[in-house]
Amino acid sequence: MSARTIVRVAAASAMGAALVLGATPVTAQAAESSVTSAAACHSEAWGPYDGGYAFTVSGKKSPLRPAGPYSECGIYYVPANTEFSIDCRLYNDVGNLWYHGDVYVNGAYHTGWMFAGNLSLPYESNYAWC
Repeated sequence: MSARTIVRVAAASAMGAALVLGATPVTAQAAESSVTSAAACHSEAWGPYDGGYAFTVSGKKSPLRPAGPYSECGIYYVPANTEFSIDCRLYNDVGNLWYHGDVYVNGAYHTGWMFAGNLSLPYESNYAWC
């Protein structure tokens, strides 16, 4: 058997094993982005620079991220149409706009980061940066 045939058989066997087991091959890029994403989960500096507020979008629960402005950073779901008091806003390392603030739900305050796409346009905001 030639070296080329051995390589083809090995590749076919590996692909067959992945299909049988239902596994999805992980690319180097996917592995790198998951490492980067996990490392990126940190809280940016923020302050109460903005007295504005917004409401979470209607029709769905919106995720509040207590640990940082990234989708991988923990989660607390806020009910639709809940008032979100804004402290400040920032663009994270990947260019997404996030707001830091708090909500009052079921008798408790929850503080964290909310992706701009999950909020209405801010009211009474001075659009202060963190």
